[in-house]
Amino acid sequence: MEHHHHGCTHCACNNPVLKLLKDELFTPENFEQLPLQRVTERKKQTKPFMVTGGTIRPMVNGAVDTVEAIGFANGVVVATGSEAEVAAFMQANFPGYTTRKLEEGNTLLPGLIEPHIHLVPTAMLMGWTDLGAFDGQVLKPDYNIKSVGAIIAKEAKRLSNIDKTLWFLGANLDPALMPLLNNNTELLTIDIDLLDSITTDAPVCIISASMHTLYVNTPALSLIWNFPGNLELLQEYHSFNEYKSKTKGQLQEAAQMDPALKAIPPIQKADFFLKSFIYLKQIFETANSRGVTFMHDAGMTGGQKSILDAYLKVFAPTVRIGAATVCDTLEDAQNLGTFNIPGEYTDIYYSHVKVISDGSNQGLTGYQSDPYLCKPANNHGVYNFADKYDEKPTNPPLYFRDLMGHIIKDKKWPVMIHANGDLAVNFAIEAFKEFVHDPFAGVRHRIEHCSLTTQENLEDMKNLQVSPSFLIGHVGYWGYAFKNAIFGEKSNMLDLCKSALQQGMRITLHSDNSVSPLGPLRMMEQSVTRIMEADPAAGVLNPAENISREQALKAITYDAAWQCYAEQWTGSLKVGNFADFVVLQQDPLTIKNPFMNMRNIEVVETWVAGLKVFSTVVEEVSMA
Repeated sequence: MEHHHHGCTHCACNNPVLKLLKDELFTPENFEQLPLQRVTERKKQTKPFMVTGGTIRPMVNGAVDTVEAIGFANGVVVATGSEAEVAAFMQANFPGYTTRKLEEGNTLLPGLIEPHIHLVPTAMLMGWTDLGAFDGQVLKPDYNIKSVGAIIAKEAKRLSNIDKTLWFLGANLDPALMPLLNNNTELLTIDIDLLDSITTDAPVCIISASMHTLYVNTPALSLIWNFPGNLELLQEYHSFNEYKSKTKGQLQEAAQMDPALKAIPPIQKADFFLKSFIYLKQIFETANSRGVTFMHDAGMTGGQKSILDAYLKVFAPTVRIGAATVCDTLEDAQNLGTFNIPGEYTDIYYSHVKVISDGSNQGLTGYQSDPYLCKPANNHGVYNFADKYDEKPTNPPLYFRDLMGHIIKDKKWPVMIHANGDLAVNFAIEAFKEFVHDPFAGVRHRIEHCSLTTQENLEDMKNLQVSPSFLIGHVGYWGYAFKNAIFGEKSNMLDLCKSALQQGMRITLHSDNSVSPLGPLRMMEQSVTRIMEADPAAGVLNPAENISREQALKAITYDAAWQCYAEQWTGSLKVGNFADFVVLQQDPLTIKNPFMNMRNIEVVETWVAGLKVFSTVVEEVSMA
């Protein structure tokens, strides 16, 4: 049976814009136009110093115990313990060291970790007008089609006045975070008629937050239809009117998205690439301001790594970066080398292979055993490895099994598999059962998002030594829509953090940025409270799955480092680890009423390798 892989994977895990335009964006000519001269130099190492006072939690082995003092020298931790012990060690080994005393209430922790983000794809879409639902780390109170439409209309008018050929390009539009319709049971449908009612001043092209759909208005669709490189449309549709009536301006999957992306003016497409440095710098600055010292890119291609390598030649890094390499095909898997556990840290080290099996639950493309409750009817989502003649497989398809077998059995790589829908999770577990013959060999397989699971799923994962990484914003940000319009009672299967811990598993929390905002403290808060933020009065989504603050803190520090094969460098402040730490104004373990407060704990300072990379006192910083 012929394999039919869906080129658009409907989520941040494999950005369709970059995938479909890679031949146009990642060209030698574009790379030649990137800056080459170093802007920030690596600073000299800070003199050895000791920190006392406040609350100091090194999180060694994930324990939340406190110590009186901690010593740093040459970019690493050199001592922890009582103030007298650390002072004696520093005096004996680093005479002339300095001492810093934290203010009362301040808390020193290991640097916080984002174990699943997307750096270059997020940076490239930051040049598009942001139509997202987030103001910082909170939902906008007036996020609706009226407020979004006002932004689109104003910017389209401005572009039209500058140059009639320019398109309005928007990103992060999310109907699942807009007010629900039909007595709170239905998502808003965005189509060509709705966009035309907003503006026809300029061609409009908007990528949804889940990244599975491009929404276009009539001027844009007309340009797509008439673009010389889109002759395949003439074979599929008899006329423009048929094209418009059948798609309704909702262009889904690679077959429909590719013609639209090709028709965007070249000058605007080149801009995605050429401004990537600006937006990467913004991402890293935001991460540091939220206490992040380590980020794991969950799907890095060769082209994306080349951009990051170029960036790091110009700007001194202020976070550490790990990555997973994407395998979509058997050819990708065959080209892998044999896995070796990362030894000495290097920027952008590889720890996993990424396999993307389905889409996004809030984008209605996560692969489900039962159809979604909302429109369109009988929608089970998309399985990316479905066979051409079996679009709704009920068992793991042969091609998917071959791919997983080659990665796990032949190449010995740890897999982090994107699986949102309950059936996608089942398929992932079945593949691990087939190919993980020695679960206790220390290979750290992961299921990413792992959104909808059963207790049996979690038991199987524990037995297989497969750990989950939860996109916990699904509960906090989208929980209300999932419960009322998308899943109903099935939403109680969402992000079973406590059940996973009760199985004895390690869990982590991630943002999948740009899907949700950067911010481990916010993710910690959402796992502790599980309050549905679109309507807090609606209460908690499955309160039985709330976890303790201590468990949540471990998930964003020690266990996140472990899951990324980085615990030998970071995630805790044990002696010998990097001096990567954060100073918070308050202790997240003792703050009163965590809801909407834990995420807003002030980050006083962020340090990487013993150098300050962020401070509430503005200063120029870089990393050694």
